[in-house]
Amino acid sequence: MPTIPFGSPKQSQFELGRRPYLESVENLNNTTAFGTLKSHHDMAELLFVEKGHCRLLLKEGSLQLRTDDLVLINSDVLHDFKVNSSFMAFTLHVSALQLCGLAPGQLVKTPQPFVLHLSQEGQHAFLRGLLKEIKLFAAFHDDSPDRAEIAAGLVQALILTTVRLAASANENSEENASFNMGTRIKEYIDAHYLEELKLPDIAEALHINLYYLSHTFKDLTGSSPMQYIIRRRIDEAQTLLLTTNMTITDIAMQCGYNNSNYFQSVFSNIVGMPPGKYRKTWST
Repeated sequence: MPTIPFGSPKQSQFELGRRPYLESVENLNNTTAFGTLKSHHDMAELLFVEKGHCRLLLKEGSLQLRTDDLVLINSDVLHDFKVNSSFMAFTLHVSALQLCGLAPGQLVKTPQPFVLHLSQEGQHAFLRGLLKEIKLFAAFHDDSPDRAEIAAGLVQALILTTVRLAASANENSEENASFNMGTRIKEYIDAHYLEELKLPDIAEALHINLYYLSHTFKDLTGSSPMQYIIRRRIDEAQTLLLTTNMTITDIAMQCGYNNSNYFQSVFSNIVGMPPGKYRKTWST
């Protein structure tokens, strides 16, 4: 096996002088006493669901958790659990945490706990290994002076890996949401582009604001919604010019233009010639 270099870290993700350590490990199951929302002041929490499912109760709302979910909970977040009979999990309480750019005790920017579902591959498998090692290490009740330092090193590795993967998962989720909405906008326009369609109409139909509508659609297609509508209308006009005997005025009306002169101007700008010339050039 070739030598794989690492070297000295160039920059820490933790604020200077703020190295987190493992305060405690707590095993949870269906016999654990639940029933009151509570929080941990200045202590972040990482919960891993080993078996079963539960509902994470919050001050406002709740989250459904299942086997292999790793949950990042910031300090001072009120929470509790409603579990099923087969539920097994453990939680790590972390003190003295301050990641660069975040407030003390924060694992994620949002106050809402972040759920990362772990697979069996890649960095997720590495995370699973760290979680297993921490739980195993906690089970050894020895009084060695380096016990806390070893636990701190393990939990620091866990935090750095988890936060990076959570950021990546969140970014992918946002990209997927943007792509899905862009696709919905395109599908709506494709179904209605021959109608008198305006941006506020699309935004109202899809329950989104105009800014998000325009930018999401342009990210997907490379053009603005109105440019896309015009292009679709002219494509339809080109088809009608070559496949029907409709007049240019009728085609203009069919393609969403009440003014034939304006239609011919738009057609010429996009195609490079007026509709009549286009029909004569390509229908012979």
